[in-house]
Amino acid sequence: MPKAFIDPDKCVRCVKCHAARACPKNAIFRISDEEANVVDMAHCHGCGDCVSKCPVHAVILRDG
Repeated sequence: MPKAFIDPDKCVRCVKCHAARACPKNAIFRISDEEANVVDMAHCHGCGDCVSKCPVHAVILRDG
């Protein structure tokens, strides 16, 4: 099953991450302001809602 992945090189560290807000499982979160958001693979169910909401296309689905 595919899971969301955030490319830290593309992520611009939005103050209010659109991908995180779109996640119905709250699987995307920020560890610190300096780092890109991360995906909790245990909670991600691969719906792809986050992919379409990221304005810089930093979120992709890939086989987990």
